[in-house]
Formats: sequence, structure tokens, C-alpha cells
Amino acid sequence: MDEKTRELIKVRLDRAEEDIKTARELLSLKRYRAAINRAYYSLFSITTAMLLTKKLERSKHAGVEAAFNQYFIKSKVIEVEYGKIYDYVRRKREESDYNAKIVIDKETADKIVQDSKKFIRRMKEYLKNISGFV
Repeated sequence: MDEKTRELIKVRLDRAEEDIKTARELLSLKRYRAAINRAYYSLFSITTAMLLTKKLERSKHAGVEAAFNQYFIKSKVIEVEYGKIYDYVRRKREESDYNAKIVIDKETADKIVQDSKKFIRRMKEYLKNISGFV
């Protein structure tokens, strides 16, 4: 892996960590919709870092999720549950961002932030094992 790619992965890892930390802070402030938004973006950032390990870049949300599923979930590199977490968090983020009638409760926001932390831990484990990141 070239140095430029390693640097970009590190930037995305840092961004994921910052976003999940912000999600936890927003949760404590009872800003549930915003917490879900930041939790999703933490997954988006770390997933784009994962794709870089396969020399893949996708800029659109659907493209990132599709490539993650194709190259990591379907190929059994990463367990299926993480594909489900990504899908669930993405759907909840879209609902809370774009549907004015949706009200996000504490339990849903808690679950999303916890699932996102679990997702990040697993992806960091993968990144550490394949290239010494983290």
C-alpha cells in the first residue's frame, strides 16, 4: 500500500473516531436526530477507509455501501451482521434527515450509537490486522 493511501486511510479513521465521539456527546444532550447523523457518518468514513485497502473509491453513499457488501460481506471477509448494521444505520439516518414526521427516541438513538461503535471496533480490527493501522 502506498504512502498516500495510508495517509488517506488515517484521515478517514480519524474522522470516524471524531464523528462517533460527537454522536455520543449529542446523545447525552438528547439531540437524537443529530446523534444518528454523526453515527452514520462515522460508519461512512471508516467504510471508505476499508474500501481503500482494496484500491476502491466511491463517492456516493449507495456506492460505498454496495462496494462494502460486495468486497467485504459477500466475500466473507467481514461478518454479515456488519452489513446489516450499516444498512440499518443508513436507513435511520435517511429517515431522520429527510422525513419531517419521524421522531427519534432515546432507545433508537442509543442502539444506533452502540451499533456504530461496535462496527468501528470491528473495522479497526480488520485494518490493524491487514496493514497495522490503529
